[in-house]
Amino acid sequence: MPVIDTREWGFDDKIEIHFPTTVLERVHRGCDALNETLYQLLVKLAGQYRNDRQENAVYSGRISTRGGYQTAHHRNFLERPDPAIAEFRERILEPAITHYLHEVFGPPASSIKPWIMGWANLLSEGDWQAPHMHPTPGNLASGVYYVHLPQGAEPPQGWIEFLNPHPAAVQHGATLTRRLEPQSGKLLLFPPYHIHYVHPFRGSGERAIIAFDVLRERPALGMVF
Repeated sequence: MPVIDTREWGFDDKIEIHFPTTVLERVHRGCDALNETLYQLLVKLAGQYRNDRQENAVYSGRISTRGGYQTAHHRNFLERPDPAIAEFRERILEPAITHYLHEVFGPPASSIKPWIMGWANLLSEGDWQAPHMHPTPGNLASGVYYVHLPQGAEPPQGWIEFLNPHPAAVQHGATLTRRLEPQSGKLLLFPPYHIHYVHPFRGSGERAIIAFDVLRERPALGMVF
């Protein structure tokens, strides 16, 4: 048998990540006063509009929220003139979005000047959010910020649960879902196609959140959420 000279052998490696699902989980400290102001604003709005079929989007039947109060489709909650909302955008929302877009899109993200569409929810015992995604055209990312949570809720009450966007992988040992614990001051950002839902909670208290979509431009049509 001839001797094979292996001195010229070699190989080149390239590791790629195909179709990643990037989720940012950022917990803010020192924002209790801001959260309380935002919560009281939502309590006030819910007190005024909970039974108003034009101002409570839950009545539309076209959204994932089941029960409780959600701000109206035709109003961008994040464009309200309240100082607390301006502070929330400047200190919490916009820095997180900038960071997330850079992580996902790289240097081209610096040229993106997104328009942020937001809405808010106030949910009580038994209220929940059905599985959904955020398919509005031009949506770059979606997210949620936890303003206020009821005390003493047992897991997974009120937890957000994401479905694996690669269902075939489940047959090969990958997990089907991923749960994330809610926490006042926590902000999540994720791809708009990442299907998710929120477990109902039991007992007294309210759950207040601000949800949002990060769009390339202001849409001509209504939002889908």
